[in-house]
Amino acid sequence: MKLFYSAIFLLLVTSSLINAQTNYVVNIPNSMTPGQNNTFVGPKAGGVNYYYGGNNTIVGAEAGANNNAGSSNVFMGYQSGNKNIYGYSNVFLGSQAGLNNFTGGHNVYIGDRAGANTKYSFYNVSIGTDAGFTNQNGNSNIYLGVKSGFLNQIGYYNIALGDSSGYNNITSNNIFIGSKSGFSNINGGGNTFLGYQSGYNALADSNTFVGYRSGYITTTGKGNTFFGTSSGRGNTTGNNNTFVGNGAGPASSNTDDNVYIGFNTGNHDSGSRNTLLGTGADAIAQNLTNATAIGAGATVAVSNAVILGNQASVGIGTSAPTARLEVNSGTENESGVRLSRLTANSPVQFTTTDKLLTVDATGKLVLTSAGHYSVRSVADWSDKVFMSDYTLRSLSEVEQYIQKHQHLPGLPSAAEVVEQGIDAAKMDAKLLEKIEELTLYSIELEKDKLQMKQELQRQQSKLNHLEELVKQLMERK
Repeated sequence: MKLFYSAIFLLLVTSSLINAQTNYVVNIPNSMTPGQNNTFVGPKAGGVNYYYGGNNTIVGAEAGANNNAGSSNVFMGYQSGNKNIYGYSNVFLGSQAGLNNFTGGHNVYIGDRAGANTKYSFYNVSIGTDAGFTNQNGNSNIYLGVKSGFLNQIGYYNIALGDSSGYNNITSNNIFIGSKSGFSNINGGGNTFLGYQSGYNALADSNTFVGYRSGYITTTGKGNTFFGTSSGRGNTTGNNNTFVGNGAGPASSNTDDNVYIGFNTGNHDSGSRNTLLGTGADAIAQNLTNATAIGAGATVAVSNAVILGNQASVGIGTSAPTARLEVNSGTENESGVRLSRLTANSPVQFTTTDKLLTVDATGKLVLTSAGHYSVRSVADWSDKVFMSDYTLRSLSEVEQYIQKHQHLPGLPSAAEVVEQGIDAAKMDAKLLEKIEELTLYSIELEKDKLQMKQELQRQQSKLNHLEELVKQLMERK
């Protein structure tokens, strides 16, 4: 009898080896036609009536229990890849990982229930408990973290790293990195959220939020770029804003098309198309547009204005301005300032003031009285006429010059004045020079007159003396 039972046992073992072919089966084979190069370990692992798949490694109770033609899969864990029939080249590691995969391939799911509802998806990576849990048809997604990408069903090309990151997302082309980043996003695509709870409530597309809770309360606002801890913290529906810096952006407002760069910039702005650059730069009036404030603490209060600095000096062409505005043109005797709509051909503007602007010897712009001019040196003034070495033209020479040129020597002609204008200070000096020359002519005439008077007096004295002599002679006769 012992010999009989031994023969029966040997027959059963031999039969198992023949049916198993190249398979390593710890439990009794489940198929009469097992494929090639498979490894099944666990109750009902890889168990179907007709099996054609090959190169599979299936470990765990009911793991790959329905696998029929799937090949090159690795299923490890209770019910991992349980519903897989045709799926191939998948790696499912964890209890119920890839549970419902049917035809999907090239997926990697690691963690309890990771990718559990996948059916027809390809090229996904889900790592973490319930990561990519709901995904059915979405392809080429990467989910890393507990419940990351949890509700995605059909979204493509998403990356979610961090627990519950992209939790509600069902669309494509998003990057969520950080715990609960992009948590509420459903249909918004083309977003990039980096940081804890960044873009937590965002629902729209094309936003970039980087930093702890950046864009946290933004909902339907789109096209925004927020960089920095709590940047854009007050924006909910504003669009196309760029906020860079810790706390940059309004505390409670929805604005569009603004650029804020710096720590706590734009905290009180409620307008649009404004630019604020510098720590604490801000708008101090409501609903401004096209307003710009540049510099730490710089503030702007009106629309269509540019404010440079807060009690600061501005240098153009210089790195060390000594006034509120200093311009260095780089060229001697040139201001570097051009007024393109105000030229020498512009009409004179009559005003009631007698003040005007000019520059002093150091180049500073100063306010002076109208008609108050300066000359460069003593030599430019008319007092040279009284110098001993000054050559005064004779009146006959002046007469000849006037007859030839129709104007006084040393003064411009009418044609020259029309063409070139005049230097008021130089003209005043020239006119005074002519007055001083007239004074010299008058002095010479006075001298000549006095000399003639004295000569006449001498002659008169002589005549009187002669008359007296004649009278005496006449009396002697």
